[in-house]
Amino acid sequence: MSLSVRHVPNALTVGRLAALPLIVWLYSRDAPGASWATATVILVAALSDVADGVVARRYHAQSEFGLWMDPVVDRAFFFTIVAMLWYFGTLPWLAAAPLVVRDGIILVLALPTKLRTSAKPRIVGWSKVGNFILMCALQWFIVDIRVLGWAFYAVGATLYVASGLYYGYQVVEWLRGARAGGSGGCAA
Repeated sequence: MSLSVRHVPNALTVGRLAALPLIVWLYSRDAPGASWATATVILVAALSDVADGVVARRYHAQSEFGLWMDPVVDRAFFFTIVAMLWYFGTLPWLAAAPLVVRDGIILVLALPTKLRTSAKPRIVGWSKVGNFILMCALQWFIVDIRVLGWAFYAVGATLYVASGLYYGYQVVEWLRGARAGGSGGCAA
């Protein structure tokens, strides 16, 4: 494998993180109305997230950095978008709070988990489905089609928060395992 292909997944992950200020700036110009420019940048970032996973698996370009940074950047990305929608009055705080708290807890627990256990991030399938549905909801809010936004939000937020509870349970299990001298799988 060439050196350049090996670093593509990590470059895409870092690029998603670097896109966050642009997303907030673009949305600030139109908020709380429709912002197709913001929706487009988010869509490109979401596609880059899919691409980094495909490249990493297909070309065996997985790395320890990517294993940890990809889910952390995903959480930071989502956290920022939800907080942005709340800040600009697009999403009420009662809708934003459970999502922000869930991602905030996961972000805060990532480093101690990495340092105290040998666990590796492992994402459950129904969490991916919830995340996808919720991202669709946020995109509908961003382009100001709120009826669809709320319909997608109801399903996506339920799965998203439930997966956060599941991951919290997993963290407790790893930390118990780490204290007992074992290790477990890590969810993100």
